Amino acid sequence: MALTVETFAGGPIDTNAYLVFDDDSKQILIIDAPLDVDEPLANRVSELGGEVVLVVLTHAHWDHIGTTNTLHNEFSAPVAAHPLQESRLAEPGSSVMPLPFEIQAVYPDRWLHEGDRVPLGAHEFVVMHLPGHDPGHIALYSEPDRLLLSGDVLFPNGHGRIDIPGASESDMAASLTRLAALPGDVVVYPGHGLPTTIGAEPWLQGFKG
Repeated sequence: MALTVETFAGGPIDTNAYLVFDDDSKQILIIDAPLDVDEPLANRVSELGGEVVLVVLTHAHWDHIGTTNTLHNEFSAPVAAHPLQESRLAEPGSSVMPLPFEIQAVYPDRWLHEGDRVPLGAHEFVVMHLPGHDPGHIALYSEPDRLLLSGDVLFPNGHGRIDIPGASESDMAASLTRLAALPGDVVVYPGHGLPTTIGAEPWLQGFKG
């Protein structure tokens, strides 16, 4: 009952989308939808012969949602996000810089809250609401699989920006405190950059309660 996680980086700031594949059921989760990943994702789904059952948006920043509607249409898969993202998804854009392209509005089919369960075949992810970088930021965690899809909360050697509108240093500290309590062998798949583990980030232990 193995899970396979594959990375598809896209867009002008190399944002990661993830394809999470359950070998037994052939079910697939897609995490985040940056620009330019739709074609490679479609090709890979076809190669695997899998079914995309859900597209999960960790948060509504423009670099994570650019191809959401394309993936929704391509795979006939529902889109899920935290309800605090509703207004930003309906009017996407950047509060930091002007964008030379348009990001389409996204209207999720499902809202995910803290503690909700996201099944994938015989596996199951728990939704963690982890604000700080963004008020409605979520991550997906599977304790049995030692796997965390962290979005922009946790990166190798650091965390997501807290100097942008909607960010909060105190909320980020609380979210990192929760992550610091996870087992050290949990593999973290971040919104940007390479995977890491909880134990490979010694700075994170400074947040441990």
